[in-house]
Amino acid sequence: MSKEKEENKELSNSLIETISSSDLTNIGKDILEIGVDRILADGLLKEIPVINVATGFWKTGIAIRDYRFITKLLHFLNESSRLTLKQREEIINKLEDDKYQSEAGEKLISIIDNLETKSKAKLIGKAICLFGNEIISRDEFWRISFIIEKLPTSDINALKNWKETDLNKVEHTRKHLYMSVGLGWFVLNMSSTGFVWTERLCEIISEHLI
Repeated sequence: MSKEKEENKELSNSLIETISSSDLTNIGKDILEIGVDRILADGLLKEIPVINVATGFWKTGIAIRDYRFITKLLHFLNESSRLTLKQREEIINKLEDDKYQSEAGEKLISIIDNLETKSKAKLIGKAICLFGNEIISRDEFWRISFIIEKLPTSDINALKNWKETDLNKVEHTRKHLYMSVGLGWFVLNMSSTGFVWTERLCEIISEHLI
């Protein structure tokens, strides 16, 4: 295994450890307002495994592109802290089938790293809370995470009014984006109304995330 893969593996394992067994109560509004520079310089939150590992990588310029990753990670963990420790222990075991359990941390790290803003990281945190509270299924969590990662924030926010919106009349580029992430589909039968919403996913986003 290459050094980079080993480091990514260490980061993903530390995220799993953080979610399933760490006290996240120290992450709050006050800490988030301090800023990553201060957190890194003062060694704050070093008791949280994934922050400790990510900080070490950042200081040596390895694996983490820049400290924006840590900012997004903190906002994700802050939202996740709304779950009890018992709930967080349970969701790790449910995020993947047993055969692929080790990939859960890698998938989460990849998603968080690819997010364009900290506000999206908060949405992923909210989504994992929905999963932990059994409001959405495991598959729905991964699908929602994919949607949040791929869609521009403005297009996500526009879903607030999806029920009053005819997908056939949505601006072409936005409609194409919705179709590409599974939020819409085209009905091909005699009673076709053309483009229609994927209602369950739209409901999760509009009623619970935005």
